[in-house]
Amino acid sequence: MLSLFLGAVTVAVPLGCKNNKRNESPAAAWLHSPKAGVSHDSIVEFPDLGVKFETPDTLYVFKDCGEAGHSPEGEHKWVPVVICRSGQGGSGSDEDEEDPYAASELEEESGVESIALTIYATEKSRPLDERAVSWFENQYKQAGLIVDEISFQHSYQKKSGIYAKLHVVEEGAPAPSREIVQFMFPRGDAVFIARMEYPFGETRSVEQDWKYILWNFDFIEPPK
Repeated sequence: MLSLFLGAVTVAVPLGCKNNKRNESPAAAWLHSPKAGVSHDSIVEFPDLGVKFETPDTLYVFKDCGEAGHSPEGEHKWVPVVICRSGQGGSGSDEDEEDPYAASELEEESGVESIALTIYATEKSRPLDERAVSWFENQYKQAGLIVDEISFQHSYQKKSGIYAKLHVVEEGAPAPSREIVQFMFPRGDAVFIARMEYPFGETRSVEQDWKYILWNFDFIEPPK
């Protein structure tokens, strides 16, 4: 379901596009040609992007965290950087050879939807400040989404950016069917988009996991 609504949102929010500039920054070069991060223990670093992610010790829902595949998604080609999926996840030991998607399959069989929290990256093409909030709100509405909440956050999990909680309402339905939480924050000439989507009225502890995961997605000094 994430990919279904990701398309609608990225159509409404074109944060960046590819260019052919010479002497581009390391972050722009990574976005044009993503490469694997540098992993050690529970940490993965992306020096060109100037970010790192450490899997939190405590997670309740999104227990399977790690580097994402970096194939661009959506019309505007957001590049996944890290992803955390619901389910039990693995122990990380050499003895754990289970299918990484087994937990998700078990969720589906039990009637519980498998969901994910993904942090994407794209090129920065416009400011992300207080004045941009109304522009993004209009873009979301034009995409057919209900804006439950949107605001500029000066310090949100150690970052500044635009936070939004959006509702998807099927035509003729009396209530939303899905909820999307999204936080966009810049770093140099890149923009990161943390995003999770789940059934409206979800009772799992997604908001607590969201805070842990965003806190652990941190900045490092990018290469010169």
